Amino acid sequence: MRTPLTTIRGFAELYRQGAARDVEMLMSRIESESRRMGLLVDDLLLLARLDAQRPLERRRVDLLALASDAVHDAQSIAPKRKIAMEVLDGPGTPEVLGDEARLRQVLSNLVSNALQHTPETADVTVRVGTDGDNAVLEVADKGPGMTQQDALRVFERFYRTDSSRTRSSGGTGLGLSIVDSLVYAHGGKVTVTTAPGEGCCFHVSLPRISDVPAHVAESV
Repeated sequence: MRTPLTTIRGFAELYRQGAARDVEMLMSRIESESRRMGLLVDDLLLLARLDAQRPLERRRVDLLALASDAVHDAQSIAPKRKIAMEVLDGPGTPEVLGDEARLRQVLSNLVSNALQHTPETADVTVRVGTDGDNAVLEVADKGPGMTQQDALRVFERFYRTDSSRTRSSGGTGLGLSIVDSLVYAHGGKVTVTTAPGEGCCFHVSLPRISDVPAHVAESV
């Protein structure tokens, strides 16, 4: 939170001293950093709730519908980007028992991460399907990828890699940590497959509706 506050204070001081040559630009930056700070506070509050293990809403959720919505939303936000959806082969339907709003956030964070940390020419693909007893979501990109050292820490709070996860992307540094916490709260697991120059593939595995673990079903 220190970075946006420092920026806001700095621009406010320039304005107070009458040293700002472009007041419109200055106010725009203050507004932008204020929004960023608001997002950071929202993310921290969500993580605090997850850390406290407060129960999530539980209902039948169709991941295929969520994935389709996530792709359409991303295409409207970034119309110049190539964002595709694929349905993976597998038995049954990718339905899970969970909090629809939070599962939408999982997809939104993963797609946003792919768009923010890859060049505009890099393709992004959202995949959904089943794998045995699990429903599967994948978000893959053809961006710069990460080293294995970065991949091991990418779900840590506020962790940023040197190459792609820079502050210039405008993120809070909590998006992937929130994904990890939300997936865990649904009894699932998220992993990443990557290598420098080969892009990233984030893989989310969640128990399908008939195979929900007892420790998750207890809070229904």
